[in-house]
Amino acid sequence: MRKAWNFIFLPLLCAALAGCNTMGARPNAAAAFDQVRDRFAEQEAFAFYGQTKLLTGDTANGNVVSFSGRKHGDGILMNVNLSQPERKRVNTLSLLSRQQRLYVKQGSDREWKSVGRDGSFRQELNNWDPVFAFRQMDELKKSVLPLTDRNMADDIEAVRVLLDSTRLKNWLAEQMKEQAGPHVQSAHQPRLKLAMMLSDGAWRAPRQGAAIQAAEPNVDEIIDQMELEAEYTVYYNKTTMLPTSLVMSIRSEYDANNQRVLEHAQVETFLQNYGQVPPLPEPTSAEKTAK
Repeated sequence: MRKAWNFIFLPLLCAALAGCNTMGARPNAAAAFDQVRDRFAEQEAFAFYGQTKLLTGDTANGNVVSFSGRKHGDGILMNVNLSQPERKRVNTLSLLSRQQRLYVKQGSDREWKSVGRDGSFRQELNNWDPVFAFRQMDELKKSVLPLTDRNMADDIEAVRVLLDSTRLKNWLAEQMKEQAGPHVQSAHQPRLKLAMMLSDGAWRAPRQGAAIQAAEPNVDEIIDQMELEAEYTVYYNKTTMLPTSLVMSIRSEYDANNQRVLEHAQVETFLQNYGQVPPLPEPTSAEKTAK
């Protein structure tokens, strides 16, 4: 009789333990992110669109930047709308990156113009380029965390990628220094992705009073007193392991215009049409006039 009970009990015990192990298992978020990153890097063509919103301050819920574009081969075409609510206008900008050269159309321009060494347009492209976003995540990530799948019926899963605050601030400082350097002659002023309200350019004005002799703003001082944190949520198809959307949440606190600014911005990027986009335009007129 005891042998019979053992025969029944042992399989039940093993099944229970196996069930506990399965329930307790957590997906390896870091490995999932690496796989999504690598699969995305393999894609020769896709389309994307998105928007940036300020969620605090006077422009709460305002759409600050909207963008759309497509990647084909090693090139990217992007259209950017930069909102200027204080002037009640929207500036339009088209960017085309081909064979490591960058071209631009502004406003009503009909022909592409080569931007040469003007880094401000490259900043603008990098701000909203999903390829650069994955590169930024990979270089600046502090940790990758799993997210609970709240809809088991679909094929979408997600992970959170927390970015390292110190490296983020160093990256922002580099952006600001590129805009404030004496060699900068561009009339274009790109948005600063990690501190959107700094894009009004007030931080670049010479100081008054005792520090009036300072030729340039002290970017390092601005960054030192700043609190900055950001994270990405990467949504992906668990069958193809390709990203479907990215949501970057940015929180910052810094001094601007003699007051402490609290800011929460969000950049949403949606990805679609993998392998199904037309080739990019040829900037033939720009190549003829490029220096």
